[in-house]
Amino acid sequence: MLIFIDESGSFAYTSRPIGIALVGALIIPEGRIEQVIKKYNALRARLPMQDGEVKGRMLSEADIDRVVAILVRNEALFEVVAVDMAVHSLDGVEAHKKAQENAITNNLSNEHHPKVAEQIWDLRRRLELMPHQLYIQSVSTFELILTVVKFSTLYFSQRRPETLGQFQWVIDSKNKDCMTDWEDWWSYTVMPATQSKSFREPMGKLVEGDYSYFQRFESAIPEYLRPHLKNPEAKSGLDAKKIITESFRFSSNPEPGLEMVDILTNATRRALVGNLGKHGWANIPRLMIHRKSHYINMISLADAPKSHHYPYMSVLNYFSQGGKEILAPRFR
Repeated sequence: MLIFIDESGSFAYTSRPIGIALVGALIIPEGRIEQVIKKYNALRARLPMQDGEVKGRMLSEADIDRVVAILVRNEALFEVVAVDMAVHSLDGVEAHKKAQENAITNNLSNEHHPKVAEQIWDLRRRLELMPHQLYIQSVSTFELILTVVKFSTLYFSQRRPETLGQFQWVIDSKNKDCMTDWEDWWSYTVMPATQSKSFREPMGKLVEGDYSYFQRFESAIPEYLRPHLKNPEAKSGLDAKKIITESFRFSSNPEPGLEMVDILTNATRRALVGNLGKHGWANIPRLMIHRKSHYINMISLADAPKSHHYPYMSVLNYFSQGGKEILAPRFR
């Protein structure tokens, strides 16, 4: 499968009533990507552009809905992780960040090779210097990747098991000349962070699913990791390195997949902040997998004030219906 990731909104502090920022992932089965690109390119010629690139913020409600319709017809999935910066404090984010800084070096010992230890300390020092805005974006993207792996494997194991044989990640880059320092740091840390969380919160499977293509991403769990597992009796775990690093790149080119995920993430944010008519986002939940909670995964790095008012609650509630059923019709 191909996974395109982009963000929308600012992850910086705000005094406004709403400070929504989010990262979104568009997942397209490999067997459908050619058809999706063909249909999108036919529509693209009629969409507004800036410097030769389609920008979601420039699209009308009708334009957005046409893009969504193409994706719905071609078995695409959409996942979103959002954060409301209006409910975050400097102290709360700083405490969260400090805990992650310590976690990077907590397990270092004299048994580690000096070069390995220095590399790990370098990652920690770079995190210590990282602005809060980029740190919050990192946390959101880590969460998004885990969500993508969790739900896409459950869904496609019953419908297109062959698409679980490879994960191709393409992340929108803001620098056309070279990888930014944040992108470099993120590419080094995404794998161990994802691996760690996958051990703490193991991914579930469906007995109805076909995981034969996915087996290559499972590996035996080393003994030294067992104390950190949620289930110490587990025989195997997710090989996050294979899933994430086999095909992983940043791109600043106007690729169809990146333009489409920009359209979806931007429309979802505009829906939450209230400046996009419902016709533009009403069908986006049809790209998402139905679950007990809201389809938009709202995360918080600190406890929100109890008295805070959430003006976008009606939109969140709307994004809890009309999604794709996790079980294929033959298993319901």
